[in-house]
Amino acid sequence: MKPFSAIAKHRPTKFASPLSLTLTLLTFAILLPIVWYSLRWLVADATLPLSGAAACTDRDGACWPFVTEKLELILFGTYPRELVWRPITTSLLLIALTVQTGLWITGGGIRIRPLHMAVIWPVALIACFVLMGGGIFNLAAVDSVRWNGLPILLILSIAAIAAAFPLGVLLALARTQGHHGLLRRFAAAYVEIARGVPMLTVLFVGVFVLPLMLPAGVRISPVTATLVALVLFHAAYFAEDVRAGLSALPQGQSDAARALGLSYPKMAALVLLPQALRRALPSIVNSVIGAYKDTSLVVVLGIHDLTATAKMAFSDPLWRDYALEAYFVIGLWFFISCAFLSMVGRRLQRLDPAG
Repeated sequence: MKPFSAIAKHRPTKFASPLSLTLTLLTFAILLPIVWYSLRWLVADATLPLSGAAACTDRDGACWPFVTEKLELILFGTYPRELVWRPITTSLLLIALTVQTGLWITGGGIRIRPLHMAVIWPVALIACFVLMGGGIFNLAAVDSVRWNGLPILLILSIAAIAAAFPLGVLLALARTQGHHGLLRRFAAAYVEIARGVPMLTVLFVGVFVLPLMLPAGVRISPVTATLVALVLFHAAYFAEDVRAGLSALPQGQSDAARALGLSYPKMAALVLLPQALRRALPSIVNSVIGAYKDTSLVVVLGIHDLTATAKMAFSDPLWRDYALEAYFVIGLWFFISCAFLSMVGRRLQRLDPAG
């Protein structure tokens, strides 16, 4: 092999052509000032976390004492200070279970039987509702309007995704089956209507219209009504993701299953869905991340998620100049959590023998 051929073979693709070289240099030219000013704001010009509030006025960088002082308010909002251990426990439980589940489905984490995992999650979610709301087991009752910040974000997003995904699978199967035309048309109409209506409209219907449709004497909390609306909305998107996977399967798969005498439920469970879910995995992961981030829209209904509690923190006259620090903490949380979901998606794709 000629020396120059060897060099060209191992040359980075970023410099493989004049266009690639130009784009690479342009990217560096844009990123370097951003990185430089970010590091100065975050570290070099920042005020140390344990300094007083007055020290922040003499510095141009981040005011970390604001974060130290207001972190509890940002994370847990107006939940009673003397009971703050309950939202802390709820948040840690849900984060730990989410991480374990993400690692478990990719072959890591603690090995737990699927049946046990299917039991653990509903029990954990019920325990979170009991812990946050109280009123039983000698726990002081706390109105759901004070479930603010991180725990309400985790409860709504996890419960909505966990309930919307199986509903979406059922809608996709109903829309792709050929035996019951009325059921197929109902599933198609539901998906198209849900996708055609803005999410905020669905949330307003869930919180303000759904309680009016309930029988007299039956009440539903704003958190539960919001959760129902989120489930019904996101199920339509999961249904389309799964339907795309089902439509991509060769006709021979269902023909072979019918030839073996399998009923449609067995054919769907044993033959179609395992392959369709693998094919639809990138879209499903994308919908999960979108559903997780969209949960922050509940703030328009008066439910104080992380963005609302961050606003509470810098509404204090003493700290009103530090909104950027509050939103930096929120942005960092969403970046880390979405990066974890993306990592799980990439690992699942690598585990897919067809991927």
